[in-house]
Amino acid sequence: MTTFDIILLIVGLALLVLGAVSGIALFARAVKLSDKFGDETNIGTLWGLFFLGLAAGLLMIWIALP
Repeated sequence: MTTFDIILLIVGLALLVLGAVSGIALFARAVKLSDKFGDETNIGTLWGLFFLGLAAGLLMIWIALP
């Protein structure tokens, strides 16, 4: 693996983690597990981070792995 591939892999994994965290926040808000993600949380931002994290993260990992 080249240095560029390693960087793509690390950034892709970080984006997947970002998508997972926003997905957990969406789930917690949907079932009202806690008020930690209360009314001040913008739902559009969470959905954007969720889709961006999943799509971009998987794409970067796919490109990085041989």
